[in-house]
Amino acid sequence: MTARFPIHGKRVALLGTSLVQQNHHAGDGHIHSCARGWATWAEVLSGGQLDVTVFHDSRVHPGWEPSGRVGVTRGFGGLNAGVSGQKARDIEQRLEEVLRLDFDLIIVDAGTNDMMVETKEVIQSIREAIVDRLLETGKNVILLPILARGTQKWVAGGSERAKAHWINQKSLAFAARRPQCHVFDWNSVWVDPHSADGAPHDGFSDDGTHFSVPGGYAVGKALAAYLRGFLAPSAPRIWAQDDRFDAVNNPLGNILPNPLLAGHGPLADGLAVSRGRTTASRIICQPDRVANWQEIDVAGGECFVHILPDGFVNPLPAGAWVQASVEVEVDAHDGWRDISLILEDGAAEGLMSQALAPFDLGDGNLAPFPREAWSGALRTPPIKLKTPTQNLRLGLSLQVGRSKQPASIRFSRPELRQVMWPE
Repeated sequence: MTARFPIHGKRVALLGTSLVQQNHHAGDGHIHSCARGWATWAEVLSGGQLDVTVFHDSRVHPGWEPSGRVGVTRGFGGLNAGVSGQKARDIEQRLEEVLRLDFDLIIVDAGTNDMMVETKEVIQSIREAIVDRLLETGKNVILLPILARGTQKWVAGGSERAKAHWINQKSLAFAARRPQCHVFDWNSVWVDPHSADGAPHDGFSDDGTHFSVPGGYAVGKALAAYLRGFLAPSAPRIWAQDDRFDAVNNPLGNILPNPLLAGHGPLADGLAVSRGRTTASRIICQPDRVANWQEIDVAGGECFVHILPDGFVNPLPAGAWVQASVEVEVDAHDGWRDISLILEDGAAEGLMSQALAPFDLGDGNLAPFPREAWSGALRTPPIKLKTPTQNLRLGLSLQVGRSKQPASIRFSRPELRQVMWPE
């Protein structure tokens, strides 16, 4: 079969280990896309070109328990099919369930947890079997190499490093013979070229194996660029002031009262800032853009930019699924620690959904966000409303470490919409 690109659709599934699972996190009252996640950053930086939707799911699914802990749930379902601790054969055994997901492209990570217990030949044969099964069903597949680890996990000169290189070379040759199989080399930006041991760049990992925010950003940025050749360009949304929610005629309309950020003061009408210091705020109107941009300068510490006005009551019934999004432009700064979008259902058992949630390093400090300027779209995982007419909270959570200069961010086109049932 001849591969044709761009492919129809933008739904990208992820299959693999903790390196995949940790793109998202969920608990009793929350669901997050994580700033440590490489797929999270690819989704943000693509500006809507790819979609890795997940949803809160507290059910226990046999064979999907993290680290093999029977009776434990990942806390979410959807297009992230990563399970911590799984070996390649465990992943292979879940394939038929994964194939029931609705996706247009799938990215496969397998074998990293086998490196110390299996031969290189066995690991590669299972990797190939996984891909071949996906190809049999007509799927487009991107195979990931074995990700390099720090020397605290794989000793310098050890067999694991040699086996990984062999498997990665075999994977390239394997993919070259299959038109719908491709290899994205995440090691190309992950590994420090000056490291004699092929270890990750300093700060890219918090433990020598998994991603911290800088590593997730670097790999996600490279993946977003790579996927531009596979996925159709994101269609620009048609913006009109009358695209408003109407229970009968436009139930998918924007629920926000001021999505174009109109206003005459330093803040657009309906916006408010709490919990922190902002040194300057202004509305930016550009003739070539339909919506205004709101600029916020954060002098240090934490602040929350409320996008919904106080007392806003949502018009949706219990059981409706909602999702929020916003476009952001972030200036270069070395102090950013949190730039996330939060949507919270005010019901007693309501969920809090967060896009690009910061990563706690375990010592009370948050991992640094990118120092360079970047732009993209933050989109919360959809949540199911528990009760009707409850308060909703929507806004940007911002945090900047100690710095001589304030950090600047601009945002535009906020959305809060009812979405289709994602399960």
